[in-house]
Amino acid sequence: MSLRLITGRSGSGKTQLILNEIRSKLQSDPLGTPLILLVPEQATFQMEYAMVTTPGLPGFLRAQVLSFRRLAFRVMQETGGSAVVPIHDNGKAMLLHKVLEARRESLRLFRGGKTESGLITRINDLLTEMKRYGIGSDKLSKQATATAERVAATKESALLADKLHDLSMIYTDMEQQLVGHWLDGEDMLGWLARGAAGSTFLNGAEIWLDGFHGFTPSEYAVIEALLRKADKVSVNLCLDRPYHATERPDELDLFHPTAETSAQLCELAQASGVHMEPPVVLDPEVSPRFRNNPMLAFLERNWGNRKKWTGESAFLAPEHPGCGLHLYAAANRRAEAEAVARDMLYRVRENGNRWRDMALFVRKMDDYADLLATVFGDYGIPYYLDGKASVSHHPLVEFVRSALECVAGGWKAEAVFRCAKTDLLGTPDRRVSRDEIDRLENYALAAGIDGWRWHSAQAWFPLFRGDLEDETSIMDAEEAMRGLLDVRDALLKSLLALEEGMKSAKTIRELCESLYGFLEQTGAADMLEQWSREDGATGKPGRMAVHRPLWDGMINLLDQLVELMGDNSADIQLFAGMVDSGLEELKLGAVPPSLDGVLIGSPERTRSDRVRIVYLLGANDGVLPMRISENGLFAEEERDRLAVTGLSLAPGARRRLLDEAFLAYLTFTTASQHLWVSYPQADDEGQGLLPSEWIGKLRSRFPGIPIRSVAAEPLETQTEAEQLEYAAHPGRALTHLLTRLRGWRQGERISAGWWSVYDWLRDREDWNVRLSSLVASLNYSNVEEPLTPETSRLLYGDRLLASVSRMERFIACPFQHFAVHGLRLQERRLFKVDSPDIGQLFHAALRQTTEKLFAEGPAGMDAMRWQIEAAAAVDKLLPRVQSQILLSSHRHQVMARKLRDIVTQASAILGEHAALSAFKPVGLEMSFGPKGLLPALSLQLDGGRWMDIAGKIDRVDAAQSSSGLLLRIMDYKSSAMKLKLDEVAHGLSLQMLTYLDVVVSHAPHWLGQAAKPAGVLYFHVQNPLLLTPNGMPKEEARNALFRQYRMQGLLLSDGESVKLMDESLNQNSKSAVVPVEFKKDGAFSARSQVANESEWEVLRGSVRSQIRRIGKRIVDGDVAITPYRMDKRSPCTFCDFRPVCHFDSQVEGNAYQALSKAGSKEELWQRLANGAQGSESN
Repeated sequence: MSLRLITGRSGSGKTQLILNEIRSKLQSDPLGTPLILLVPEQATFQMEYAMVTTPGLPGFLRAQVLSFRRLAFRVMQETGGSAVVPIHDNGKAMLLHKVLEARRESLRLFRGGKTESGLITRINDLLTEMKRYGIGSDKLSKQATATAERVAATKESALLADKLHDLSMIYTDMEQQLVGHWLDGEDMLGWLARGAAGSTFLNGAEIWLDGFHGFTPSEYAVIEALLRKADKVSVNLCLDRPYHATERPDELDLFHPTAETSAQLCELAQASGVHMEPPVVLDPEVSPRFRNNPMLAFLERNWGNRKKWTGESAFLAPEHPGCGLHLYAAANRRAEAEAVARDMLYRVRENGNRWRDMALFVRKMDDYADLLATVFGDYGIPYYLDGKASVSHHPLVEFVRSALECVAGGWKAEAVFRCAKTDLLGTPDRRVSRDEIDRLENYALAAGIDGWRWHSAQAWFPLFRGDLEDETSIMDAEEAMRGLLDVRDALLKSLLALEEGMKSAKTIRELCESLYGFLEQTGAADMLEQWSREDGATGKPGRMAVHRPLWDGMINLLDQLVELMGDNSADIQLFAGMVDSGLEELKLGAVPPSLDGVLIGSPERTRSDRVRIVYLLGANDGVLPMRISENGLFAEEERDRLAVTGLSLAPGARRRLLDEAFLAYLTFTTASQHLWVSYPQADDEGQGLLPSEWIGKLRSRFPGIPIRSVAAEPLETQTEAEQLEYAAHPGRALTHLLTRLRGWRQGERISAGWWSVYDWLRDREDWNVRLSSLVASLNYSNVEEPLTPETSRLLYGDRLLASVSRMERFIACPFQHFAVHGLRLQERRLFKVDSPDIGQLFHAALRQTTEKLFAEGPAGMDAMRWQIEAAAAVDKLLPRVQSQILLSSHRHQVMARKLRDIVTQASAILGEHAALSAFKPVGLEMSFGPKGLLPALSLQLDGGRWMDIAGKIDRVDAAQSSSGLLLRIMDYKSSAMKLKLDEVAHGLSLQMLTYLDVVVSHAPHWLGQAAKPAGVLYFHVQNPLLLTPNGMPKEEARNALFRQYRMQGLLLSDGESVKLMDESLNQNSKSAVVPVEFKKDGAFSARSQVANESEWEVLRGSVRSQIRRIGKRIVDGDVAITPYRMDKRSPCTFCDFRPVCHFDSQVEGNAYQALSKAGSKEELWQRLANGAQGSESN
């Protein structure tokens, strides 16, 4: 029994010495006593590969490459420990979830209605750390008690005491759950330490330890047992010299971590009575790793001092073949990653390197993992990402999570569709397509399908959003429901079976069986197998390697759950939470898809002593060295306080910060041929980043070494050769070529080499198609060409049927009109009350109320009657609004009451208006056009085509005057409106005047006599509040409220006509009903909204001309992206189709259509008169 230390600086040949010793023993005696190489878990594959590729060594049984855990498992199989089943991290996470839920009321800090995200992981990490450092649950409980007593005596903060109280409870419960059945991975080392003495496998064994810089107390216990059992134990340490038991390194020593390890190993050997062999110290003048690169050899040898490079200055030039160190400052992380990819391609193509000769290190993997996967995929570089990856993004994980959330969480629609969109829900004989899922989701969002409504037949009815009084529209919607119900049933079949099985389950075991049955019923395993084949066929080995192991991991998770607590009583909520916690901790270790690939890892974890070229990315301030921050459950101060009382955990932030120098040394001295160090100058948001302090130190070691800049794309200031470096791969070359060509079209110079790139891509069939397509995009100007006549006729027919609002939409933006009426695009409907729903309710209720009470004559003019009838009309119509939305919840019922109040109050005012007016309704919700009461307004267009204007008028009133029949239009609005003649002149407000034109034009046939226009009025349907500081008398308040309903619009400037609308109106008074007031001389004031008969004719002609011009532009195929802008108003503000048109005033071809206001009233009427030219008289 002996211990031998092998020490040497980085690259001195320590690992090679060990491998050679093992190889020599294998060759001399292939069947001798065991030869065991102990390495970190993540290094086992590399070391096994190094062994099996030994020339002249075709195979061996005697030697094994193991990690501590794999050795423990090997010894446990022999000594009886294999009867206890190892528990994985996801199993511990599930158990922790159960313990936290059970202890919720007893815990002081870690309690709550729902387990905090990440809390289980942090508790698990801390308990693992305690086990590694020999702290059991009994010891923690004693510490918790002592700390609580100290807090009570000294009145210090109870935070640490509360943490220890909760953790000791959790730790004790976890140990009780595991004892006798399960073995924590950390406890395996205890088994190994206790069982090594009785192992025959270790008899006469010779053991080497390589790749370690330090050991935990548990590992030291294992080493002590191995020292007592094995013939010889050799420990390889990256250390400049051995440290003996009585020595301790200075805390600032570069090799402090390994020096401490050396001293503790010697101390352990002495205490165990083990013979110490003379150490092997490898200290060559030039380490073998750096034999061919003087710069890297100098860097390694002088890392701990400030000596400057004394070699040839020519070596510092990046283009010199002996330059082993290259520094880069990249514009951003993307530019940095792409520069590395280009350099890798160059070295493989030009220098004969292999991908496996390269390693890439990043300190903050989260910043680079996805980016590197994308960039390396773009450049076709094979790679292996060292480490275990979370699989929480995988469809199978989401499938199980969301399915359990459906059953345990009350069938939330969001959970149902998350489950459906994994493409795993359904059955093998009825897979639901994404299109079907999208249609069902659209329905569910619009109909408010959520919770119990998934199972209620009453909740599933045809969606309806149209005329609330149109029975035929409701019947037409029923056909669409049949297909949706089929999709719903196909989706819910397996979920309902899962729910039924889980609700009938009596134990956790039966819950697991129900979940497994659900996976079987849906054919999840077959789908994963299919995805695996598809990924293999499409060249995605990384994705292919995930599906099968993940299925195994899922089944293992259920197996662990059954073994852990299979006989416990079923609790669906607890079960769902435990599975979710287990899935959160489910990670898969990747196997290199190829032996020839770039190794990507982090300096702390990845071990690679055989690479020639190292790329170190992200060398920024705060990253290298890492700015240490505590993200565990114990703060640094709390760790120090525990250490004082004898509860020592892993080194704290201060020690880890000091050890950053050693980590940097190992990282910078890994490469044997070439070291690339780079840092981004900005993050993904454009915020500036500073370089690491090690960049400055490297430059001080090598005065004059340049930092080369890396741009995101080729720059004009670069030489042609430098620009063409960006064309390292056809895909990226194409991207940069387009940028060059775009600049060339704008008059910029383009290097001749880029035309060579163009020719190369054009001459290759597989790239020529993409080249042609992308080059065509250079002419992009976001201009929509007019539709062809054939397309226009197919869309609109020979006789265009349109509403006035459609004409107004066209003027607002021709493309918006095309999107709605040509492409028939619709915004996704949601289960909420929108303005159109409220408007339809108002219109229908007021129509029914007005029609009934005017039919009663004078008896129907009582304000109270109007309120009663309006309330009844609203109650009748509420079930038809947006699929009964106003009856669906207490919140919506409150909204319904408010809407009822608005309608009843507005109806009462309408009743008072009726009592003051000689105008009576002759048409309510009156349609004109096909199947309407009145014919359409027909206008002839060019080319023999016609346009019919159709619509529905809220209300038409008539009165008899001394000059004949008068007609006026009333429109109910849920918001305040005025008729703006500037908007009329531009065609933005045509509806009311068109309606008046229609009824006046058809009056002789409709009413039996000619009529004159009396005006158009907007009635604001509202329930206003009166604001007054001190209150007011009841009568004054009633009058003030009445004035709030004063209608707006435009009236005929005829005193008799106006007084027929408000019979209370006298000379020198202001009407509270219509927008007029008289001056003392009886004339209309300037504030009156009136027009004389000739002006009404101008308006009529202007509106008809506008409609005809608009119709002509529609049938001519005008779909231009030209939204108007008037003042600061534009239809783009609330447009649903911006993702379709991509309007941008900064893009060529896009510009607003500027509409100006007239400078004076005279100019405004002149514009209207000019617009009326060419109008028809009929």
